[in-house]
Amino acid sequence: MPTPPDPRSALPAVGATDARRAVAGFVTLYAAIGALSPYLPVYYESLGLGLDTIGLLAALYAGAAMVGAPAWGAAADRLGESHPVMAIAAGAAAVASVALGVVDGVLPIAIAALALAVTMSGVMPILDARALEISAARRSDYASMRVWGSGAYIGGVLLTGWVAAQLGPEAMFVVLAPTLVVTAIIGLGIRSRPPSPAVSRRQVLGAVLRDRRLVPFLAVVLLTWTASTTINAFFSIHLVDVGAPSWLVGVSWAIGAAVEIPLMLGFGRLLRRVGLDRLLLAGAALFVLRAAAVVVTDEPLVIAVSMLLHGGALALFLVGAVTYVGRHAPAGAATTAQGVLTATVFGLAQVLGPGIGGLAAGSLGLRAMFLGAGVLSLVALGTLAWLLARSSEPAAAASSGPVA
Repeated sequence: MPTPPDPRSALPAVGATDARRAVAGFVTLYAAIGALSPYLPVYYESLGLGLDTIGLLAALYAGAAMVGAPAWGAAADRLGESHPVMAIAAGAAAVASVALGVVDGVLPIAIAALALAVTMSGVMPILDARALEISAARRSDYASMRVWGSGAYIGGVLLTGWVAAQLGPEAMFVVLAPTLVVTAIIGLGIRSRPPSPAVSRRQVLGAVLRDRRLVPFLAVVLLTWTASTTINAFFSIHLVDVGAPSWLVGVSWAIGAAVEIPLMLGFGRLLRRVGLDRLLLAGAALFVLRAAAVVVTDEPLVIAVSMLLHGGALALFLVGAVTYVGRHAPAGAATTAQGVLTATVFGLAQVLGPGIGGLAAGSLGLRAMFLGAGVLSLVALGTLAWLLARSSEPAAAASSGPVA
């Protein structure tokens, strides 16, 4: 049987400058995320919005991201390196963030949040796909670049927490808008460079959504992340409700990100030692343990420290999922596949999680809602184990060869 060609041979030559640009993109993007995700619910609450409205806004935000991420990814795959799609997305997100910080009233806030979600969702899939291409061509690993994002996330969370303590929750936009502007500038040099596609560029999204390996995996990712986002959407509010000082909210998110750093630095070694399947399962199991920790106590410090489990889960599961999708994406649809993953994690899961979680919290309370999320995490873990075992059986059978 002839040896299949090495897919790396189809990748364009890349140099150290490309890697530095990707790292810089991770730094500024995740600093922006650190300024946004922990503090947006608190900002909404400072405007007098109720839990149900906050949950609805989070669901609408995620729904817009769910549409935006694969659309931006498909645009990058179709247009290729001649168009700075990432820069356009990040620049538009900076404008939308300013609008969100100045408008008043539920409807204007919702419109500005939707605009921010649609535009900001286009940055991550392009950056992830490009980083995977660079790591393959340079014989390195994606996690060694992505880890810089985790460090920047910590900086963004802590800086925003300090500014918010001085000026109030709306000060989050003082950090968010400039980091998005810098991301746009960096994005001018980060262009998607897919190899010659095996599918028509007009059919890239359909090719991803018809893939028999990716679709079941993405369904399990959806279950896992829906459970996680159900907790995350109300985690900051829960900490405040149980008596945590405002500084502990930022610290809790920062320590979660801090755990990501050593795990991502060692991800390549772990991948070679234990394999991708086990890393994904370990990440899913840590999500279950984190949910349990939030349910069993009202001690603010313990709840804050539970973010260590969340950070470990995110590092193993999210980087593992990006790697899995990168390995199995149809040729010529790498950025689109990452866009669908982004839409699943930061879109649909956050429609379902905060939306349903907000309704459950409003009627049953936060503890009961967290318990339900923990049960869903456990179901997702079992489903993932079954799916990975099932997908490995044909490969094992094929590798055994005919019996003499």
